[in-house]
Amino acid sequence: MGLKIGIVTEYYYPLLGGVTENVCNTKKTLQRAGHEVKVITSNCGDVRSDGSRYHDPPSPDVIRIGRSLPVYSNGSLARVTVGRNLKARIARVLEEEEFDLLHCHSPIVPMLPLLALAAARCPVVGTFHTYFDRSLAYAILKDAAQRRLDRLDGQIAVSQSCIDALSRYFRLRARIIPNGVDTDQFNPSVPRLEKFDDGKLNLLFVSRFDPRNGLALMLRAFRIVKSAFPDVRLIVVGDGMLRFYYKQLVPKELARDVHFEGLIRDRRPSYYAACDVFCSPVMKASFGVTLLEAMAAGKPIVATENTGYKELLSPQEGFLVPQRDPKAFAETILRLLRDERLRRDMGANGRRKALRYSWDIVGSQIRAYYAEILGG
Repeated sequence: MGLKIGIVTEYYYPLLGGVTENVCNTKKTLQRAGHEVKVITSNCGDVRSDGSRYHDPPSPDVIRIGRSLPVYSNGSLARVTVGRNLKARIARVLEEEEFDLLHCHSPIVPMLPLLALAAARCPVVGTFHTYFDRSLAYAILKDAAQRRLDRLDGQIAVSQSCIDALSRYFRLRARIIPNGVDTDQFNPSVPRLEKFDDGKLNLLFVSRFDPRNGLALMLRAFRIVKSAFPDVRLIVVGDGMLRFYYKQLVPKELARDVHFEGLIRDRRPSYYAACDVFCSPVMKASFGVTLLEAMAAGKPIVATENTGYKELLSPQEGFLVPQRDPKAFAETILRLLRDERLRRDMGANGRRKALRYSWDIVGSQIRAYYAEILGG
């Protein structure tokens, strides 16, 4: 008999990112296995680059409470839910839904996951997604946060780097279950976008416009690449509060070859298909969902060295270069642009690795862990 499972998260559509993809694909794989799943999250009305607002249509599988606001933290714009009577509202939802199991993403981070953990009357699993160097908040609130951690019946970390970061402050018993990728949606046979299929080679950047995600470095590196290899363009997929700042970094003479495409959701596979080299100059990462998507699409990768990327990317699928070095980043891109065979070989190797992270495999690990928790 199927279970009724609630997933609590600060990050869900229309917000894009690794947590959102994890939640969405966990929901899908659980539903395919016959379980009833509902996502509990907040309302997001962020402004798009064209002045409109992001909204997702109502869904019976999604319960929205409060309003999501961006908060700068750890080099990124994190999200926190605000609103009246949040504690009472989430407690009422949990009472009404009577979940067999609750899965909280980032369970010791305000607001919804932390409140749900406190109100839960069923077994609770928490997934940790974030790598950080140091945390003043955790240092100050260490004992209180440890009590919340101890309430969890199960703990999942998407990578060893997450465990390493949290272990500086807390006692953990986390199991590593990595992020996954939909290898049917992202695959080498997806058609290239016609508007970028004109013979020019394409570089692709996919990320939120957060400082730590490296778009400023990408734009500086592109200037170097363009001067040495004119027949190339840069496609930028993403959005954020700093969009105006990043657009101002593009020199007028390069503007025609730097394409800001905004937030792309369902058509992301087509953008990966259009690229010849995927670029990810991220300074901090716990894993690398976009790297997995590029690998699944059969694309070679140039990325910056960080703890999470080192766990995932090997020299067979791409290059890791030092941080804060646009010249080294550009030179590595140029090496791939000038070597079609190397691009093809790295892309094929990446596809083979991505298959090991398919959601069929990752989802079965999550379901097995649920069964272990409920059986125990």
